[in-house]
Amino acid sequence: MTQKTSSNSYTLLVNISLLLTLITIILSAYIRLSVNGLGCEDWPDCYGYVGPVSQYSPAASFTDAAPEKPHGVARAMHRVVASVLGVFVVLVLVIAIRLRKKGGPGITMPLAVFALTVFLSVLGYSTPSPWVPAVTLGNLLGGMLMLALLWWMGQQSVASGQPPVEYAPALKPWALLGAVLLIVQISSGAWVSANFAGPACPEITVCEGSILPASGLSKGFSIFRELQVDTAGRIKPDDSMPAINMVHRASAVLCFLFLLWLAIKVISTDRNIRSTGIVILVLLFTQVGLGMASVILALPLGLVTAHNATAALLLLAVTNLNQVLFRKS
Repeated sequence: MTQKTSSNSYTLLVNISLLLTLITIILSAYIRLSVNGLGCEDWPDCYGYVGPVSQYSPAASFTDAAPEKPHGVARAMHRVVASVLGVFVVLVLVIAIRLRKKGGPGITMPLAVFALTVFLSVLGYSTPSPWVPAVTLGNLLGGMLMLALLWWMGQQSVASGQPPVEYAPALKPWALLGAVLLIVQISSGAWVSANFAGPACPEITVCEGSILPASGLSKGFSIFRELQVDTAGRIKPDDSMPAINMVHRASAVLCFLFLLWLAIKVISTDRNIRSTGIVILVLLFTQVGLGMASVILALPLGLVTAHNATAALLLLAVTNLNQVLFRKS
C-alpha cells in the first residue's frame, strides 16, 4: 500500500511539474517577445529597444522588473512559478530515489530534469542579457526538453505494470525523425526571436525580393554571436536578420510536410494511436495558421505568444507518439 501511495504521489508530482513547466515556457515566451518590442505602442519604430543594460543585472529583484512595462508582471509571475517548479522537481527526484529499489520509475529521467532545472536557473540568473542569442536558445530548448521529459515520465508512470503492446513498429523511426525535425524547427524559431529578426521579412514568401537572402547567412548562425546595442538601448539591425527569418520559414515547410505525412500515416495505420495522430494534425495546422497570421498582422504579441505555446503542445503530442511506440511495459 505504501509503495502504491508513493507511486501515485510520484505521478501527481510529475504532472504538476509538467503543468508548471508549460506555464513557465509560455510566460518566458511572452517576456522575451515583449522585451523584444512586440506589442509596443510605436510599432515598428519601438521594436528592438531593450532599454538600459543595468536592468538585466543578475542582481535584479522582483521590484526591478518594472511592473508598469508589458513584461514586468509576467516576469514576476515567471519567477514565482519557476521557483515553485524547482521545489516540485526536487520532490519528484526524492520519491524516485526512494522507489528505485522497489521497482520504481528509475532515477535517470528525474535526475535529467533536476539537472536541467539547475542549468536553466544558473543560465537565467548569470546571463540575462537579451543581446546574447545563445542564452535565449539555451533557455528555450532547456525548457522544451524538460517538458518532453516530464511528459514521458508521466506517461511511463501511468503505464507502469501494464503488459507491453506493439503499435505499428514500422512507425518508430519516422516518429523519432519527426521529433528531431520538430526540435530543429523550434530551435530555428527561437533563433529568429533571439536575433530580433521577426520583423525583418514582412512578406510571407519572399524577403528583400528573394526566397532566401544569402547575405549574412553564415554570420547569422554563429552560436557565439552577440547583437550590438546602440547608446539608446536599441538592438542594431544587420544583414543577417532576413536570412535567419527565411531559414526558419523554409524549415517550417519541411517540418510541416513531414509531420503532416506522419500524422496521416499514424491515423491510417493503427487505430489504437489514431487519436494521437489527430491531435498532431490539429496542432500542426493551428501552428501554421498562427505563424502565417502573425506575419500578415505584423507580429501581434498575443498571436506570436500563442505560436510559441502551440509549438510546446505539438512537441508534447509528438513526444507522446514516441513514448507509446517505444514503450516496453
